[in-house]
Amino acid sequence: MAQNAPEWTSEHARGTAASIVRRLREAGHVAYFAGGCVRDELLGLDPVDYDVATDARPDAIQAMFRKTAAVGASFGVVLVKEAGGVVEVATFRSDGPYTDNRRPDRVEFADAAHDAERRDFTINALFLDPLAAEDSASIHGHVIDHVGGMADLRARVIRAVGDPERRLAEDHLRALRAVRFAARFGFAIEQGTASAIREHASDLEGVSRERVGDELRRMFLAETRAEAAGLLDELSLDGVVLGVVPTAARGSALAGLAPGEFLGEPVAVSFPAALAALAFDRGRPSRWPRCRGSCGGGVGGCV
Repeated sequence: MAQNAPEWTSEHARGTAASIVRRLREAGHVAYFAGGCVRDELLGLDPVDYDVATDARPDAIQAMFRKTAAVGASFGVVLVKEAGGVVEVATFRSDGPYTDNRRPDRVEFADAAHDAERRDFTINALFLDPLAAEDSASIHGHVIDHVGGMADLRARVIRAVGDPERRLAEDHLRALRAVRFAARFGFAIEQGTASAIREHASDLEGVSRERVGDELRRMFLAETRAEAAGLLDELSLDGVVLGVVPTAARGSALAGLAPGEFLGEPVAVSFPAALAALAFDRGRPSRWPRCRGSCGGGVGGCV
């Protein structure tokens, strides 16, 4: 996720990303909005991070825009700095094997259909053409759907693209991403995807604690933290990722957390506070894992 200026609003971000799509099109390339920004727009949200996917190769992208950074050129990813913000522009690709269970060993540049097929969940594999005629009053452009993501958005379902076993094997952290999205949007996790998550829950033990901690931080800083905790339990993930033995004890401290106020200023719920509330709910605060300081992030850094 690129860091943008504080005044980088959703409207500003969308306009900048659309101008990048337009320049790519004028140069003869295919280009669309891609991923989470499309999902969020279709859900009526206001994303501030817009990604563009294109058939232009990284060197062509860098030649076309004045300020760029090749943060993942081997994977076809270039950051384009425009209008005070940064937009990620990625070349359509298909992925090879994931022997490290995190990144593909190799990629091949491809078309939009193959790019959609290598993504994690159907609702994240949609493209949107912002320059085309609007599909409806609520869709500002034309949606390109190769994997059934629109149907799953309407049904409020988190479904892995293709074979869920394969999607999880490629990156075990996708199990936690499924939980985060389901809790955030109030969606159900499709049965086959949920079964694969339960079956391979122990595989998360091989994922770095920093990556796991980052996903948990995003879950528990959201207002839907209690829903996320319930899904972790339901999918047999809590014992693996939180380092505690699951227990039948359940409380309501986590669900009761709410932003407060200090000296007249609003104070958000902190990640350590959310973890403490969850530990209290499970009745095992004395067994809660402690940060060893290796990440510099306190309680929340290396869960």
